[in-house]
Amino acid sequence: MNYFMLIALIVLFTGVGFLALAGMVFHFRAIANKPAWNGMTKPFLLIGLIFLIIGLVLVYFAYKNQFGDS
Repeated sequence: MNYFMLIALIVLFTGVGFLALAGMVFHFRAIANKPAWNGMTKPFLLIGLIFLIIGLVLVYFAYKNQFGDS
């Protein structure tokens, strides 16, 4: 596995982690009877989506570079 694919996977799973944190914060705030979309829910969601999209693009290019037609 080359380093480009490793970095791409780290970025991808970082995005997934931020999305999971956003979901957990949303549920904890809803259970605590606070406004669920306030707090860190929106920033975690935004950061997670950005990292996820960038990670998916990087994984595509890394996979194409490693296993694509040459």
